[in-house]
Amino acid sequence: MIEYIAGTLTEKEISSVALETSGVGYAVMIPLSTYEKLPNPGQQAKVYIHYYVREDDVKLYGFATKTEREVFRHLITVNSIGPKVAMGIMSGISIENLVTHVNTGNSAGLRKIPGVGPKTAERIIVELKGKLGMYSSMPPAALSAKAPIGKGRMEEAFAAMMSLGYNDKQVAKAIDRVSQEITADAPIEEWIRMALQVI
Repeated sequence: MIEYIAGTLTEKEISSVALETSGVGYAVMIPLSTYEKLPNPGQQAKVYIHYYVREDDVKLYGFATKTEREVFRHLITVNSIGPKVAMGIMSGISIENLVTHVNTGNSAGLRKIPGVGPKTAERIIVELKGKLGMYSSMPPAALSAKAPIGKGRMEEAFAAMMSLGYNDKQVAKAIDRVSQEITADAPIEEWIRMALQVI
C-alpha cells in the first residue's frame, strides 16, 4: 500500500500531475481541489495516494490532504460511483459544501455538480449521510495557485476544460457564460469551477 508520494513536481495539469522521486516519475490523477493546493512545477510536493487496482486498470489517485483522500474513499463506496465520477464530484464542489449537502439531505445542491443526477444524488445522501461529519469543520484551503502570466484566463480555462474531456462547443458556451459573471483576473481555478457548474 502506498501512503504518499513526495518528490519534485515535474508536471502539473488540471486533472493530473507527475511526481519524480528517486529517479522514478509517477503519474497521479488529482481533483481540482488538490490542483489548487499544489505548488508550481519544479518545486517539492507531497500527495496522499489511493492505489486503485482492477483487472484492466491500475491508477494512482492523489490528494493534497488525508481529508480529501478519505472523502474520495467514501464516495467510491457509493453504489454506481467509481473513481472517475468521484474525482468529478470533488472537482465540482468544495468538500465543505459537499459535506453540508450530504448531511442536510440537500439533493438539489448535489444535483448542481456536473455528472450527478437525481438518483446519484439520493444514493450519496442515503449511503453517506452522517459518515462525513468529521470533515465538516476543516481549516480554510490554502491560497489558490495563480495561472501562468502571459495567457488569458479564458484561454487557460478553455484548455483545462478540454483536458477534462468536454467537447469544444460545450466548453466555449460554458466559458462565455462564466466570463460574464467573473472578473478577468480571477484565479484560473475559479473559472474552471464555475464552468463545471454551468456546462
